[in-house]
Amino acid sequence: MLVTSKELVEKAKAGNYAVGAFNAINMESAQSIFAAAEEEKAPFILQITATTLSYTAPDELVAMIKALIKRASVPVALHLDHGRDYQTVLKFLRFGFSSVMIDGSLQADGKSPRTYEENIEVTRKAAEAAHLLGVSVEGEIGRLGQIGLEITAEDEALTRPEEAEKFIKDTGVDLLAVSIGTHHGLFKGKPVIRHDRIKEIAETIPTPLVMHGGTGVPDEDVQKAISLGIRKVNIDTEIRVAFIETMKEEIKKLEDEHKKADETEGIRKYDIRKILKPCRESAKKAIAVKMRLFGSSGKA
Repeated sequence: MLVTSKELVEKAKAGNYAVGAFNAINMESAQSIFAAAEEEKAPFILQITATTLSYTAPDELVAMIKALIKRASVPVALHLDHGRDYQTVLKFLRFGFSSVMIDGSLQADGKSPRTYEENIEVTRKAAEAAHLLGVSVEGEIGRLGQIGLEITAEDEALTRPEEAEKFIKDTGVDLLAVSIGTHHGLFKGKPVIRHDRIKEIAETIPTPLVMHGGTGVPDEDVQKAISLGIRKVNIDTEIRVAFIETMKEEIKKLEDEHKKADETEGIRKYDIRKILKPCRESAKKAIAVKMRLFGSSGKA
């Protein structure tokens, strides 16, 4: 059931819904995403960031994910999230990914902005390589907010329709991530989403639009954005929050069990699975809620 993200978002565009793109960093997070999709009968995009390389060897994680894909009954695209340079994109193409993002809006350090010309150059080069293999390509124009770099509703970093139109012509990407007021990580306060900007961009270009930084955006804002042209919504932090909050609860239970064992001269037990299984279940539930919100449930 491995497909391209282009195939998924084009169906979403025709059906006026969005496809959820969820990040995996280990076995449990990947399992929770697949389990939610199976329950919801929802197509989805499973994402891995290049930064995951510092935690999990990509060939190990990809092998496990491909085993899950082989058993899946719903369509899934395997996607590189925020590849910063051409060599990173090539590495993930060799792993057999069906979709890649080349984020040319920032330099390889993920902090310093690239010029428009630099963005065009690296994005076009990556797109040409990916398209030779039949792989979908996502680009980004404008800059998203992130921790330490807030983007306001009036910021010049927001994506401009005319710039988006030129970018599509110059690069040939299949999906376009746009800056519309969201940012990566958790929001401080309520975000101001520029729905008017989404509408303007969607009316200017036919390319499906992507919302990065979906965690913390109010449901009504997400649904309105989808109605205006957003076809892919990225979710990462929300999965982590569900996982970690449950982990804290399970560790507290384990500590209480150990305390009781010490008081009764019993034996302390250390079963990691008893902690991770509930975490995986909590993450799955959080993901399923998003799939229903995006309108992708039942669309497989």
